[in-house]
Amino acid sequence: MQCDFIGPDSSLWSRFLADAPHDFYHLPKYVALSARDRLCAPDADGQPLAFHAEDDFGNRFLTTLVVRPLPKSCSSPSPLFDAITPYGYACPLVITRNEATVNAFLDEAITALCAGLKRRGIVSVFLRSHPTIESALAAMRRAGTLVQHGQTIIIDLTLSQEELWHQTRAGHRSEINRSRKKGFTVEFQPDWEDFDEFFRAYTENMRRVGASEHYFFSPEYFTQLREAIGEVLHLAICKKDGNVACGAIFSEVSGVVQYHLSGTTEEYHSQYPTKVMLDSARTWAKERGNQVMHLGGGYGGSEDSLFQFKAGFSHLRSPFYTWRLVSDPETYHELCRQWEARTGKTASGTEGFFPAYRAP
Repeated sequence: MQCDFIGPDSSLWSRFLADAPHDFYHLPKYVALSARDRLCAPDADGQPLAFHAEDDFGNRFLTTLVVRPLPKSCSSPSPLFDAITPYGYACPLVITRNEATVNAFLDEAITALCAGLKRRGIVSVFLRSHPTIESALAAMRRAGTLVQHGQTIIIDLTLSQEELWHQTRAGHRSEINRSRKKGFTVEFQPDWEDFDEFFRAYTENMRRVGASEHYFFSPEYFTQLREAIGEVLHLAICKKDGNVACGAIFSEVSGVVQYHLSGTTEEYHSQYPTKVMLDSARTWAKERGNQVMHLGGGYGGSEDSLFQFKAGFSHLRSPFYTWRLVSDPETYHELCRQWEARTGKTASGTEGFFPAYRAP
């Protein structure tokens, strides 16, 4: 088996994605942007990286990472790091060429990943699953801890328009029809002409829900995001009487449309324009030949009001997992002991807050 860590400029990375179903979370430029994002690397800029493995049968494995320095509160005689997937659903990807050998290959690849991480001083890894892309869940469970965090909402775009409308909750249908009669309209803007208003709506939305400061992306972040992967991003805007009521960024990769970031202005929040926008977006996505639209789930995987809102658009669900891998157990436990000494608390196991030494 051949394996190595590769950077965003590696042709191996781009060639792998050309052969495998993937999402924009796996794109080298997005991983590089995420490495500078405080949501992924809160203490200092991280390093964008991928681990690639291939065996003699043509089975291949790739996982994308943001490698970040440990918090300054962690004491160590040499520099240490941990890693996380970029913001979103950047699951490990697998290309299967030989079914009879793929399970052994995945076990070997993850063992090599773990050893390589340790050599680089990377103590632990936190990875997220993807709702529609099959991953190496069984092998991941054998090597680390796989935790399910509830479900997310998926819209099957191969269904007829009539069936999609039938799967929409009755209350949603009534409010969508009512909003359209009031004059709410939706447009996808290739030139993002109403981006400033979208940004205002997004920021107001984050304040309204009490989001963490890390979710208050700057205008520069959106500019960089568009410059990095703009060909797969689309800005949808919902208006009434010429005024922006809400907006959202959707991605479109490998037949999968993601409902990525959205916001509603204070003026129109009580009129639920997002329902009209999502109804229009799924029609737009279906007409462009996509197979799936993913809406995400509730906060932290819970079936809260956000989950219930999204669940009104489809009966289809997908489980969401995170994978926790400790590549250097001895150092990991020492860092947890330091955390316990500082806080007077008991560090959680790998099924709880992970990595435990980063817990508040």
